Amino acid sequence: MRRTLALAFALSMSLASAGGAQRLAPGDPLLRSEPPVATRAACAPFTPPSARSAEQMRHAQDLAQRGQQAALLGDRVAARDRLREAAALDPTNADLAYQLARAEESTGSDTAATKAYCRFIALAPDSPEAAESRARLAQLMLGARHADSLRAVLTFESGVAAYERGQLDSAEVAFTSAISLVPDWAAAYYDRGLARRALGRRADAASDFQQYLRLEPDASNRDDVTARITELQQTPRSPSRALALGLVIPGAGQFYAGRPVRGALTLIGTGVALACGMSQHESMQAVQQSAVDPFGNPYTYTVNRRVTERPCRTPGFTAAGVIALVSAIDAFRFVQR
Repeated sequence: MRRTLALAFALSMSLASAGGAQRLAPGDPLLRSEPPVATRAACAPFTPPSARSAEQMRHAQDLAQRGQQAALLGDRVAARDRLREAAALDPTNADLAYQLARAEESTGSDTAATKAYCRFIALAPDSPEAAESRARLAQLMLGARHADSLRAVLTFESGVAAYERGQLDSAEVAFTSAISLVPDWAAAYYDRGLARRALGRRADAASDFQQYLRLEPDASNRDDVTARITELQQTPRSPSRALALGLVIPGAGQFYAGRPVRGALTLIGTGVALACGMSQHESMQAVQQSAVDPFGNPYTYTVNRRVTERPCRTPGFTAAGVIALVSAIDAFRFVQR
């Protein structure tokens, strides 16, 4: 009898401890890879501005001359500033656009230089300086791509560290930043999908996994990712339903949660405890009784009676209730996660 109760309680404790281990287990492993070189559009479409007045164009030429004088004196910043003012006054002047691009490049303003070269090429695509400008533009953009890739690596690694510490919100933000720098980095989409899946953002996670497969059509884990997408697109299970089923029918919550082994263990443990609680023990007991004879004299006599006992009823039913309750709560927490 004691061994039966011990088995029942051991089953309940194993369910509880297994649930705790599940909560503390690490998440799915992240993908770590070097990012592809960040890609950018060559030049945005150029819309010619409206014509400027003669006064504006003359003022622009004066500013350009002052910029050239500053450049001869070695003041590159002043030269760039004057040329910026001149180009703003007369944005249709190709010569000003070219001079501004060279000035921006000389001061290390790569982004501004890129825009200026793009505007010059749009204004004078067949000029003698156009070929040189295209070469300089390509060099500037290549350097920007590598810079973006470096920043993306650092951001990605911070996301990996946050994920491994369990800081899922920070990890999701970091992976998003890495993707903004390198939009075609498949591993970043996969890892952000893991973080979003752990956060319960099922639709966003499925979208990230789909983008990962589009970028990596020959991925070695394609089948696993496809199955995960299908799972995320299904209607999620209800934690309250798992709890209710587990309380009404021992083990039903685990079966609903998709863990039949635990459900079977719960059902067996509850059945063993109930069987112990309902088990009967029969014995014969001698009962002394008293009576009065016909002459009014009292006397005693002994009668043997069959007695039925259930010594395991309280602990057995208690064990069954504990097993069912622990299993139902475990199923609730599993589905909730």
